[in-house]
Amino acid sequence: MSGTSFDGVDAAIIKTDGQHYIKRLETSFIKYSNSEKALYQNSILNNYKKITNAVDKKHKRVIEKIIKKFGKKVDIIGLHGQTFFHNPNSRWSWQYINSKKIMRYFKTNVVSDFRIADINKGGEGAPLVPIFHRNLILQKNLDLPVGVLNIGGVSNITIIKSKNDFLGFDTGPGNGPLDLLIYNRLKILIDKNGDIANKGYINSKIKEKTIDLFSKNFQTISFDRNSLDRICLTYMASLNIKDALATLIDIITEIIYLKIKEYNLKKIIVTGGGRKNLVFVKSLQSKFAAKVLVAENIDLDGDSLEAEAFAYLAVRSILGKSYTFKNTTGISKSSSGGILFYYRG
Repeated sequence: MSGTSFDGVDAAIIKTDGQHYIKRLETSFIKYSNSEKALYQNSILNNYKKITNAVDKKHKRVIEKIIKKFGKKVDIIGLHGQTFFHNPNSRWSWQYINSKKIMRYFKTNVVSDFRIADINKGGEGAPLVPIFHRNLILQKNLDLPVGVLNIGGVSNITIIKSKNDFLGFDTGPGNGPLDLLIYNRLKILIDKNGDIANKGYINSKIKEKTIDLFSKNFQTISFDRNSLDRICLTYMASLNIKDALATLIDIITEIIYLKIKEYNLKKIIVTGGGRKNLVFVKSLQSKFAAKVLVAENIDLDGDSLEAEAFAYLAVRSILGKSYTFKNTTGISKSSSGGILFYYRG
C-alpha cells in the first residue's frame, strides 16, 4: 500500500477468513527516497516514467522484505498501488501498479484495481476500507459509536455505529497541504511531530475564508488530493511558515469536526501518518468531547493498517464478498470487485 502522501510503501501479512477473523502476522515498510518524493511533488505526469519505476521497484522490494521476515509463501497478494488522481465527479480514479510484473516475479496470485467495479456501478470508488475497520474494531469490544480516522494525504473516516451499522467517507484534507506547503517553502518533506506548527499562531480570518471555499467546492463522498491541496493553500501566501502550518492544522481539524460531530462518537482512533503530528492530535482533542486515541493505544499498527486492509479486501475479492456499500462509496447495491492476476505456473 502506497498512499496519497507518497512517503513510502507499507506491507502487511495477515491471516483472515475475509470476514470477522483478522490477525496481523508481519509488517514492513520501505521509504521513497528524497529525490523520488521530490519528483512526485513537482509533477507526476512530467516525471511519469521515473515515478512509476520507483513505485514498482519499492513494491517489489517491500514484498521481498516481508516474505523473507515471515519465512513462508503467502497465498495471495493484494496491491492497492499508488493513487495518482481521484476524480469522483467524473467517476474515474487512477492507482498505478504493475500487477502483472509482481504476479510473475513472486509466482503468486495478485488482486488489484479494487476501485474499478464500484465506479463502473455508479459508486465513487472510495472509501474502500470501512468494512475492514468495522470488523477490526468489533474485535476490540469498544463502546460504540467509534470512529477510525485515517489521516494520510487525504483524511477519511469509518464510523461504527453498532455491530450492523457503519458508514465511511472522506472528511477532506489530511497531511497533503501541510506536506506540500513545507516542501514549497523550505524544501523539506514533513514538519516532524508538528514542531514548526507548534510555534505558530492561527489566523482566524484565513481559516474562515478557507473553510468557506472548501464548503463551496466539495460536495462528494471522496476527494482528490490535488484539488484539496490547491483549495487549502489558496490564502496561505501571506502567512509565515509557522503561522501557515498552525492555521492549516486548525482548518483541517475543524473540517473533520464539522463532518463528524453529528455522530456523537465515544472514541476516535487516529491512524496514518497524521497521528505522529502532535499538534494535529492535540487540535483534534480540543474540538471533540470524544476521547482521541492513536492506533497503538488499542494495539493496532497505525502505519500498516491500510496495507492490512488491502490484504483483507483481496481475500474478500477472491471469495466474492462485498466490500463497497451505499453507505461508503454511494453505490446503489453492495458490490465486490478487484481484478485477479492469476499465476498459471
